[in-house]
Amino acid sequence: MKSLPRLEWVRPALQARSQQTLERLLDAAESLVAEVGAERATVADITRAAGSSVGAFYARFGDKEGLLRCLFERFYAQAHATTAAVLAPERWRDISLAESLEHLLGFMLRVFRERRELIAAFGVRAARDPELAELGEKLGQGIADGLHALLRERGEALEHPDPRAAVEIAVWLCLSALEARALYTPAGIRGLDEQTIATELTRVCLRYLGVGDLGVGGHVAARALPGAGPRRDERRPAGLATGTRRAPGGDAAAGAGAKS
Repeated sequence: MKSLPRLEWVRPALQARSQQTLERLLDAAESLVAEVGAERATVADITRAAGSSVGAFYARFGDKEGLLRCLFERFYAQAHATTAAVLAPERWRDISLAESLEHLLGFMLRVFRERRELIAAFGVRAARDPELAELGEKLGQGIADGLHALLRERGEALEHPDPRAAVEIAVWLCLSALEARALYTPAGIRGLDEQTIATELTRVCLRYLGVGDLGVGGHVAARALPGAGPRRDERRPAGLATGTRRAPGGDAAAGAGAKS
């Protein structure tokens, strides 16, 4: 059996020295936000950790909210790059869809846990700032687009009558669940660990999408994704591997989600 790919958060390479200075301030801010929360992280603490001065900080950002906005924008730029990397079809060749989704969800759970305070700070601000809210919405759409492309490349056939909408809603539901778990129930649902949550969310997605004979009732004809390659032989697995977002057609909801 092919081993599962190693999934990592993507941080684009830096070039200009001024960009490196900015990154040091953002790195310091992100570390402090993760440690004490955005409200308790002070400008003095951030500049001290970055080896910079308060004067240089205010010349660049104006205030702490300006820095946080820049930090959110960097987070989403990295999240888009990470999405493109982890959903690249070549990573998942010869790995079952169940294993692939479970591994991806496990990675996303870790990202949400490690950036819990940053996601919380984003959610508070995105609720009153439409431009910030749009960052989360675009990331959710980017994840859905990437997953749809991956399924199409693999030649998967979905029994859901509207495959494209189904993929978007499945992503929205998973991101909402991951955000709620990170922000409101960090210990998990009734103490369930991340592996169990990833496994159960995978079951939900497979049955909702109707992949192969995992579709509801087993009597709905499978519908191939537009442009999909030849359908692969489908076998029911013996078991699963051991911002602000907007639901399609729905209203915007503040949060980072999809922020994922």
